[in-house]
Amino acid sequence: MKIVLAANKTYRGHLDGTYWYMYLPLTKIGHDVYFYDTVNPEEKDFYKVIEDNKPDLIFSCFTGDRAITPYEPWEEIKKETDSGRTRTFNWYCDDTWRFDTFSSKTCQNFTVCSTPEYSYIEKYKELGYSNIIEANWHANIDLYNNIPFEEKDIDISFAGAITRTRKIFFDLCDTPVQTTSGVSHEELLRVHSRSKIGLNLSKNDNDPRGKTQMKQRIFEIVAGNCLLFTEYHPGLERYFEIDKEIVTFSSLMEFKQKSKVLLSNDKLVKSISERGHKRFIQEHESTIRLAKTLDKVMSF
Repeated sequence: MKIVLAANKTYRGHLDGTYWYMYLPLTKIGHDVYFYDTVNPEEKDFYKVIEDNKPDLIFSCFTGDRAITPYEPWEEIKKETDSGRTRTFNWYCDDTWRFDTFSSKTCQNFTVCSTPEYSYIEKYKELGYSNIIEANWHANIDLYNNIPFEEKDIDISFAGAITRTRKIFFDLCDTPVQTTSGVSHEELLRVHSRSKIGLNLSKNDNDPRGKTQMKQRIFEIVAGNCLLFTEYHPGLERYFEIDKEIVTFSSLMEFKQKSKVLLSNDKLVKSISERGHKRFIQEHESTIRLAKTLDKVMSF
């Protein structure tokens, strides 16, 4: 299939997730993909890109933030959607805190849209949208080093930005979590691969209500054959069996209690991480997730 991928190729000077988790897997499974970079496109005329490539699908990951992605072709996308000539699809990411201000106001521009939050499908439908599907995060296994559990040299880690909320958590958690931030994407994934336990914090400081959300880190951690120890978020049960394939916590006290148990029991950590990694390989690896999503989009 011929696809035009319209998304930000970079973010703050580094290759972004749309390159690692969309472009590379889509080409791996055999699609002919043209990457229209919404940060700095080689050809800024999106109409020309469409005419030159004549895609079966325009796959976009729009942010609506001109400061980050100044070349998102909203007018051209809407025109192509309305014409019915080309199927258009947008992958929304942060619906728990951007639904009211962004997703719910822009979904009509596309043939099909997706949300990572299963419970939000009804919210879209309540507003009259029938073009919504669930499509969650995933991770590209090709980006990881396969390190045997016995050779992992980090007991418990967190890889990601240290926001205000996260700093408060680390100051209070009384657990020797190794934190890594401000490094390349490749280095973040190496940390997951080197870790026995990978911590995920699900709140986003951009959300004034402080709600949890589905995070890509959930799938990145298990991709590294690392036990996912994550702040609970509704819907996690749809992807992993809690306490068998991953471990969750809903409070600082629960985190402290469970981290003590995990850090003193390598055998338990290894068994859970192996089951979580097996589930990931079967269902959540990028090529598998994207193939299933494209089937939904093209048959919608």
